[in-house]
Formats: sequence, structure tokens, C-alpha cells
Amino acid sequence: MENKFDQFATLSAQISHIYASLASQYGLTLNELHVLYYIGSNGPSSPSEISKRWSLPKQTITSIGNKLAKKDYLYFSTDPIDKRSKQISLTDSGEKFVRPLIESITQSELKTSREFGEEKFASLLKQLSQLQNLLAHNLNHKS
Repeated sequence: MENKFDQFATLSAQISHIYASLASQYGLTLNELHVLYYIGSNGPSSPSEISKRWSLPKQTITSIGNKLAKKDYLYFSTDPIDKRSKQISLTDSGEKFVRPLIESITQSELKTSREFGEEKFASLLKQLSQLQNLLAHNLNHKS
């Protein structure tokens, strides 16, 4: 019997590859793009927030942050609310670098969702959310 999850995994990997190819055009890895995109869209963020959004270990986020800080795209500061935590923010050059990239990605994604169909896309997202919840439940509660 064919496992539809094999096809789903292939499609998911191919979509990630599209973003990874775009990232490489800008001299970034996919995870670096994720970090820059998140901070560029949400403002100063903790490694925990970014980690949760992209399902990456906090240490990976910190390592990526350090690498991007060396490129003068990001800087770390102490969280004003929780002095034990760090915030990652864009530098001026990071802002100049990431702003056009985010705008380009957003325009392409909006165009794609319009071409696919807004209602179809909303339905797909709802179905994928249901599928994810079922898979998490079934993998964690094997009978």
C-alpha cells in the first residue's frame, strides 16, 4: 500500500528547497534566512521565540545569530524585561539587507496564493493543521 506521507515528505522537502535556493542567492543558509526573516518581520526577538517558530534548537539560533553578527546583520543585547535573556536585533546594515528580501518573498508568496486561489489556500492550511495534529497524536500515542 502506498504511503501518502512519502509523497507529502517529498513535497515538503521540495518547498523547503525553493526557499533554500533563494537563501543561497543571498549568501545565506535556509536557517539564516529563517532567523533574519523572523527578526525582520517581528523586531527584536529572543532565541527562544525564534526557536519555537522554526522548530530549531535554541543553540542553533544562537550560533546562527553569532555568525550573522560577524556579518554585521545582527546584534545581541540584554532583554530589558528579563536580564537573564538575550534579544537579537537587526543592525542598520542588516535592516538594509533583509528588508528588500522580505518584501520580495512576501510579494512572491502573495502572488502564489492568489494564483492558487485564496479559498483553496485557506482550506489547505486548515487541512494541513488538522493533519499535523493527527500525526503528532498518532506518533506519540501508538497503539
